[in-house]
Amino acid sequence: MNMRLHLSFATLLALASTTTHAQQSPDRGGALAVPANRIVGLWDTEPLIRPCGSTEAPTPTHTTVLFNTGGTWVESPRFPPGGIPSPNGQVQRSGGLGTWSYSPLTAQYTAHMRFDWYLDGAYDGYMTVDRRILLSSNGLRAGGPVRATRYAADGSFVAQLCGSASAARL
Repeated sequence: MNMRLHLSFATLLALASTTTHAQQSPDRGGALAVPANRIVGLWDTEPLIRPCGSTEAPTPTHTTVLFNTGGTWVESPRFPPGGIPSPNGQVQRSGGLGTWSYSPLTAQYTAHMRFDWYLDGAYDGYMTVDRRILLSSNGLRAGGPVRATRYAADGSFVAQLCGSASAARL
C-alpha cells in the first residue's frame, strides 16, 4: 500500500512537470520558455501616480495589460476609474501601445508606452509611461516604479507624474 502511494505521488509529479513544460512549450503557447518570457500574459494593474515631488494622495487607476512575446505590450484602461470621462460622456484617453525588454543581469523588465488624450472628442496630446517591473518568484505578481509624462497636442511638456504600479496575473 505504501509503495502504491509513492508510485501515485511520483506519477502526479511527473504529470505536473509535463503539464508545466507543455504550457511553456512553443508548440502550445508560442513562446520559448526563457526568463524574458515570464512576463508574457494578461495582467490586472493598479498604478498609483501623482505629480512628481508632490505630497498629495496618489490617484489610483486600473488597467489591463497584455505583454506579448517579442517585447510589445497593449494597455487597456478600465472605466471608471481608469479614464476620465468628459462632460458629454466620451472617454478622454486611448488605450496604450508600447515595448518592453528584459535584463538578465538585473532580472528586471523595463517598459515604455504611449497613449493619446482627447478633450470632448478632439485630440489633446499624449502621455508616455515608463516602468521598471520586477516579477515575484512565482510569476503571479509584479510591481515597480512608474514615471509618466504628459504632453500637449503641440508636443510641449505639460506635467510629470511619479508613483508605482502593482499587478496580478489574470
